[in-house]
Amino acid sequence: GWRGIRQRKLHLEELIGSATRTLKAGRPVHIVDIAAGHGRYVLDAVAKCTEPPASVRLQDFSDLNVSLGRKLIAERHLPTSVSFHQADAFDAQMLAGLDPAPDLAIVSGLYELFADNAMIARSLGGLAKAMQPGSLLLYTNQPWHPQLEMIARSLTSHRGGQAWVMRRRTQGEMDQLVAAAGFEKLDQRIDQWGIFTVSIARRV
Repeated sequence: GWRGIRQRKLHLEELIGSATRTLKAGRPVHIVDIAAGHGRYVLDAVAKCTEPPASVRLQDFSDLNVSLGRKLIAERHLPTSVSFHQADAFDAQMLAGLDPAPDLAIVSGLYELFADNAMIARSLGGLAKAMQPGSLLLYTNQPWHPQLEMIARSLTSHRGGQAWVMRRRTQGEMDQLVAAAGFEKLDQRIDQWGIFTVSIARRV
């Protein structure tokens, strides 16, 4: 699983880089990550971009992650265009009102943790309302995980200490949710073990 996570980070960095290059064509690029954790992988990916984006907005539900993310931003002496906010990734109204509107929205390692497709649809719908046609969405999925049962028994989740039950969606199911929200899938990466996918889609 950890090897898969490392590979997913590399795939995210690759696709964030190619997305910013695609979008760059003569306009500023605004990036949002709606459930960034500490934000390290996005900040690492952005640091490798030849031209920095106009803004990077990182969000997470956890106050601890927000404070750690802000500390990371300060340690790296990043400009005020890089910010971290406490926010709920399933709050469609908040997402629809994102300002500036994201040119690249990132949802990594989030939807896999929640079984309810209606929650995912709400989150994607909020993002779709904020995003202009041609904007890009980067999203992950986890069609298979070798340690699912062990994780479920030994870890508690983000949801009030319940046992951690991850939701295995087929890639087709995840892609359908993305398409229903108004996005067209462009490309996908998957690790050699078939655990994690990283996909990119365009707002239509």
